[in-house]
Amino acid sequence: MTATAEKLTRLLLPANPYEGFPIDEFAADEGENPQGWGYRHWIFDYVLKTTKPRIIIEVGTWKGASAIKMATLTKELGLDAAVICVDTWLGSPEHIRKPDRNRHTDSLNRKYGYPQLYHTFMANVLKWNCQDVIVPYPATSENAAVVFNQVRLKADLVYIDAAHEYEPALRDFVAYWDLLNDGGYLVGDDYIGWEGVTKAADEFAAAKASPLVGGRGKFAIRKNAEMPAELREMFEESERKRLEREAAEREAAEASA
Repeated sequence: MTATAEKLTRLLLPANPYEGFPIDEFAADEGENPQGWGYRHWIFDYVLKTTKPRIIIEVGTWKGASAIKMATLTKELGLDAAVICVDTWLGSPEHIRKPDRNRHTDSLNRKYGYPQLYHTFMANVLKWNCQDVIVPYPATSENAAVVFNQVRLKADLVYIDAAHEYEPALRDFVAYWDLLNDGGYLVGDDYIGWEGVTKAADEFAAAKASPLVGGRGKFAIRKNAEMPAELREMFEESERKRLEREAAEREAAEASA
C-alpha cells in the first residue's frame, strides 16, 4: 500500500480488507475495464494532473470503474495517494424497484436475498492491481461523512456518483463539501442527465457562491479558489461537440426514415 492508503486503512478499518480475500470465489468483470459509467471522462485526467491530490473520496462506487481509473492515474503520476470508496454496495432504487426492466440488477448478485456487489468490487480492485491505493469503506454516505468528520479527515478531491434524487444528492454535496480542502474540487456525475442531481448541484453552487462548470455527465465546483478558465473552456468545447454530434445523428435518422 501507499503510505497514505496504509495510514487511512489503520484509521478507518480494523484490518487490511484485502488480506485473505477469497479472490477465486468471486468473479471480477471481464474485459479491459470494469463495467461502470462515466469513468472515461476527461475530467479525471485534468483534475488529478493539475491538483495532484493525496486523499480522494469517492461517494458511490458500484463495481469500482471510476475508482480504479483514479487510482491508476495516481500511480502513473507517482503520487502517494489513496482513494476512499464509500458505498453500501446495495444498489440504487432503479436497480431494486423494477428488476425486470433494469439490465444491471443482476449485477447485485443476490444470495439469500442480500446483494454481493461488494465482492465484485473487491475482485475488480485486485484484478486491476489497485489494492495499494483503494480503501473501501462500506457505509451510507451520511454515516461515512460523520465518521470522517470525527477523525478530522480532509480530502483534496471529492467525486460524487451516488443518489440520483434531489434531496439525497444535495445532502451529499453539503456533507462532503465540509470534508474538502480549500482549492480542492467537488466533481459530480449525472449532471444534466438526472434532473434531481442537476437541480441539487446548481442550487448548491449558488448557495456557496462558487462557480460551477459542467456539461452532460459531469460537473465541477472548486472550493474557495478561482475556477480555471481552461477548465471552463474545456467543458464548453465538450458540450459544443456533443451538440454537433447529436444534431448530425438526428439528421441521419431523419434521412433514413
